[in-house]
Amino acid sequence: MRMRVLVIGANGLTGRLLVRKLKDGPHQPVAMIRDPDQQATFDAMGVPVAVGDLEAPLDPVLEGMEAVIFAAGSGSKTGPEKTLAVDRDGAIRSIAAVEAAGIQRYIMLSAMRADPRSEGHPISHYLRAKGIADEHLRRSDLAYTIVRPGRLTNEPGTGKVALASQLEPGGSVPRDDVAAVMAAGLDHPATHRVSFDLLGGETPILDAFSGIASD
Repeated sequence: MRMRVLVIGANGLTGRLLVRKLKDGPHQPVAMIRDPDQQATFDAMGVPVAVGDLEAPLDPVLEGMEAVIFAAGSGSKTGPEKTLAVDRDGAIRSIAAVEAAGIQRYIMLSAMRADPRSEGHPISHYLRAKGIADEHLRRSDLAYTIVRPGRLTNEPGTGKVALASQLEPGGSVPRDDVAAVMAAGLDHPATHRVSFDLLGGETPILDAFSGIASD
């Protein structure tokens, strides 16, 4: 079934790759942007936009949507205040808005080692924010998928990954493959109500989905 998919964080590095992959697939992506000046990027792709802000009500941009992918992020180098505003509070606000809108499908781009109790790591504030948002999503009634990649690189994707409920931390994965996993996972029944770590690997993406277990 063709779905209208709102991509939150569409103008980020991973978000743009995701929008392109969705456009090339069976669904209609809609890029959520905060700054109208970003529209030209998506006009060039032939992708419609919705102007919205994670720090404002999201109801208007959710009208007519059938799935949401949260690919926004303040970045691991951002200070705690911005990280909380986007990665924790913005994500939680989006989950509540999606539930209120009656949308079921929701994919969250998180991070490996995301943990509400993270301490002692150079980016613990970021990992805590992501972990709190993930826990909030797990408590929802949504058909969610939480994707937790390792260190993101800008190398070309290979279409092959390592994917499991928990992987040994320390590896990396191309952003292109992260985007491909989220796009392919949108329709895959094995990805409903599951969380998984993601690294570069040797298994084709669709085959990798078969090894994950529900939360």
